[in-house]
Amino acid sequence: MPHLSGQVTPWGPLINVVVGVSGPRQQALVLASQPIPPGIVAKLVVDTGASLTSIDSTILAQLALPPTGQVAIHTPSTQGNPHSANQFDVSLVIFGTSANTLVYNIAALPVIDGNFKAQGIDGLLGRDVLSACRLTYSGHDGMYLMSF
Repeated sequence: MPHLSGQVTPWGPLINVVVGVSGPRQQALVLASQPIPPGIVAKLVVDTGASLTSIDSTILAQLALPPTGQVAIHTPSTQGNPHSANQFDVSLVIFGTSANTLVYNIAALPVIDGNFKAQGIDGLLGRDVLSACRLTYSGHDGMYLMSF
């Protein structure tokens, strides 16, 4: 079973992923003889409280992705009132401790945008992705393990 492990940071489990245009968008760009933007490495906090994965809007802009719609979301700061977030389709690749070890690949994942750069991160890895893995969080050891 492919896995990824690391130390728990002050933000919690922090992993690097590669965010790119979705598989269907890649196919459309190829058919239109357009270049495919390269994937972007993003630092995401593993967030079991987030139902959806959220990516910083600057990364989505670098990929020149158009929004596919809007989603009403609730966060602790919205105090019960939904906040509207833009939704985008991306590809998401997770590598192991070696950049050559593919752990998990999603060709098309709907994500929402957010503003995370000021916090020193690029987004949140939500339960939409975590539902495909086993997550072990060892606070005593300051380590985590994700198996897909």
